[in-house]
Amino acid sequence: MDKEETLAFIDKQIELELRIIKIVEENVAQLGNAFIKEFLLGISQDSTKHASLLKSLRKAVEGPTPFISMEERDKIAKGIQTHIDMEAEAVKTYGVLIEKSYNEQVKTIASMILEDEVRHHSLLKELHKTIVEPETLTEDMIWDMMWKDSPWHGGPGG
Repeated sequence: MDKEETLAFIDKQIELELRIIKIVEENVAQLGNAFIKEFLLGISQDSTKHASLLKSLRKAVEGPTPFISMEERDKIAKGIQTHIDMEAEAVKTYGVLIEKSYNEQVKTIASMILEDEVRHHSLLKELHKTIVEPETLTEDMIWDMMWKDSPWHGGPGG
């Protein structure tokens, strides 16, 4: 798929996810069973997430993302690390709930959430590794790129 085909595909998928959200909201609007209603709305949140991820992907396919400053990188890195720690805690607590509960509905829902938490934990670690770290452009890196191979190292004649 070339760039234009990929963008068209992404746009089509975004529209599909938004239609799913709309259909679920319409279907549960008058639903009296709170469990089923919240369950379906919870699942539709994945479609909201998918649409957001696809919008992010669209930006990446359109062109390079801008560099981030050291300050931005540090703030993002700290927030992501906090999120990673919280996801790890959630993985533990949902595991305990699944292990100790005798209610099959509780186990089913907790298992679904646990799968999401494990995936989130992994994705956040990957985000930190592949996006935050490489896109941080420091002043030292800029100077190094400009003068590393220069025989004069910024001064006239050396």
